[in-house]
Amino acid sequence: MAIPFFSIDLSKKDYFNLIINLINPLSKKKLLKKLKDMISTRYPNKYITILPSGRLGFYLCMKFLFKPNDLVIFSSMSFPLYIKIAKQLNLRVKLIDVSKSDLNINTELLNNINDNCKGIVVTHLFGNPCEVKKIQQICKERKILLIEDCAQSFDSKFDGIETGNFGEAGIISTSLLKIPTTLSGGILVTKNKKLHEQADKWILENLDNNFKKKIKLFIKIFLFILNSYPKIYSILSDKVFSFLKNFNPRIYRKILYSGMGMKNKIYDPKERPNISKFQLAVGISQIERCEIMTEKRRNNSKYLQNKLKNLENIKVINDHFKKEWNHQYFVIYIKKNFHKIVDQIFKNGIHAMDENVWNCLNYDFKIENYKDTFDVTEKFDGSLLRLQNNSFLTKREIDKIANIIIKACNEN
Repeated sequence: MAIPFFSIDLSKKDYFNLIINLINPLSKKKLLKKLKDMISTRYPNKYITILPSGRLGFYLCMKFLFKPNDLVIFSSMSFPLYIKIAKQLNLRVKLIDVSKSDLNINTELLNNINDNCKGIVVTHLFGNPCEVKKIQQICKERKILLIEDCAQSFDSKFDGIETGNFGEAGIISTSLLKIPTTLSGGILVTKNKKLHEQADKWILENLDNNFKKKIKLFIKIFLFILNSYPKIYSILSDKVFSFLKNFNPRIYRKILYSGMGMKNKIYDPKERPNISKFQLAVGISQIERCEIMTEKRRNNSKYLQNKLKNLENIKVINDHFKKEWNHQYFVIYIKKNFHKIVDQIFKNGIHAMDENVWNCLNYDFKIENYKDTFDVTEKFDGSLLRLQNNSFLTKREIDKIANIIIKACNEN
């Protein structure tokens, strides 16, 4: 039985809310208000916009907060689609190397920011918060707008404050594989009333309830849910992925990273229909048990981290014994023989993700400081492996994952 690449952490209550709100003809306004109210408790004094995707929230932030030719700073290990969007909106982009301790933006390198900089986009990579308070202070002193990419960091905190509360705006993803999930969606939180009003107006004028798009999205959701469970995944997809990995790696990569949104030259902000009622209902039940899921994931990760602690060839990215982050991903750095080890792990049924998509230097982006060196990014790029982590993983499955990794490292 194979452990799948992805898993959607759904409970019986989530399924119940999904089904009831598919067949229930009542208006979704009450659900929308309830979801916004729940989110507002985490983001006091902020305006909340519910979106069909996190990337749309980022697009709207960049569109309405900055002007063409403004200079915006990103971490060199960021979501590349966001830089693509910034370039599409005619913004100038500068990349900053990451810290080797957590692969988040290196705050020490921000001391030499050009006075022309108008914004900094920080990514809380793999759910672990960056040193956002230091960055917030730098932005305040220099009158720079801080945008938080919280796509992976819902329920993660820095000094007791949830990520997304530090900047002008925070963008959260509630896509299929995120915690919490609305089975494709996103949230924009901001203290900027004008940005909130502009975002709401744009959604009202541009998004529709296109039936074909909704059916296509629902089929995708259904297939992802089925493939979340090892027994079903082993029947439906295990052999397909194994075949593609061996005989057509290009298609294999396209399927795995289809959510990166890098296939087309232009990002289409109207790519997804407006969020549906059943998605709001799932989001509500997910947020209600969010802390419970986080604690279970943390316990899973602590157990796995402890099992791998004696492997000299592996470094666990981010400490899972720390409490203030969501433990959404378990990522390891494999120092030597990465591809041999990953191939052996895959053959033995652990279908982990080769995290080789975050280095924004590998894309055809025109950046302001292309001549700079990015030593830490280059060191870790191509040697990161992400293991699935969800609250319904059993101890037996974690033992299987650990034993296969240990064996692969010892043999290579």
